[in-house]
Amino acid sequence: MTKTIPDRVFQVKDAGGRTYRVTRYAWLDNVAPDGRPEEWRETWHLLMTDNGGYLDPLDDGRYVVDGTGTLVEPVDMADAA
Repeated sequence: MTKTIPDRVFQVKDAGGRTYRVTRYAWLDNVAPDGRPEEWRETWHLLMTDNGGYLDPLDDGRYVVDGTGTLVEPVDMADAA
């Protein structure tokens, strides 16, 4: 059995200062033997903005929006308040 859950939410901003809310969705598989309690293991995840953009991580901690090439970086939630 497989399930998909919204794992966490965070914000990113682009060079123009616009912020986007991102949800990390995780795909989990039940790896427990039949008849045993559920034991979930993550098999895949996806980062998606509220307006439908997908994020691909870069090695420097930033992300690029798939299809547009827009670079975004995480927003420190303490600074966003």
